[in-house]
Amino acid sequence: MSLDVKPVTLRSELIRLEPLGQDHAQGLYHRGQSAADWAFMPRRCFVDLADTRHWVDEARATAGHLPFAIVENHKGRVVGSTRYLNIRQAHRGLEIGWTWLGRDWQRTGVNTEAKFLLLEHAFERLGCIRVEFKADARNTRSQAALERIGATREGVLRQHMVVQDDFRRDSVYFSILDREWPRVREGLEALRRRAGE
Repeated sequence: MSLDVKPVTLRSELIRLEPLGQDHAQGLYHRGQSAADWAFMPRRCFVDLADTRHWVDEARATAGHLPFAIVENHKGRVVGSTRYLNIRQAHRGLEIGWTWLGRDWQRTGVNTEAKFLLLEHAFERLGCIRVEFKADARNTRSQAALERIGATREGVLRQHMVVQDDFRRDSVYFSILDREWPRVREGLEALRRRAGE
């Protein structure tokens, strides 16, 4: 059995993840102009709307990627983006990454909610047996967040990517397996409840 990954909208009370499109570009541009927020991403922040539109087109066209816009339900605002990538259909695995949020939505319940929706869909609807994540070795905040949601640190791929300013980035890999998902789901639900209090 292989994965059948198709564009889909995933919803919760707080947010929805919509297939990324040009109708999200304006909102993404407004949220994605802070250089500090992109320090550990492969590319720099958006410089103008045309740059944002190009990034949307590129994300949609990249083989093995399924990008989403993160939309706040209450006001219908686009607050960031995330995606499935490195989709390995025959091996029933994929990665969750390229996640970023506008400054006002960082350290809120939005990132936890997005991870929950993506993991729930991956394990309970797509039939994944492995979901992985990677973080820049310099990004200790991202690594702590992945451990907080219950992902297991697997190791470091040295000089794994060449990113901004020709920096040779080491990537720290994390994963969640299908047999671990019930425990991880329980922990995520507890984090979601606390965020909603």
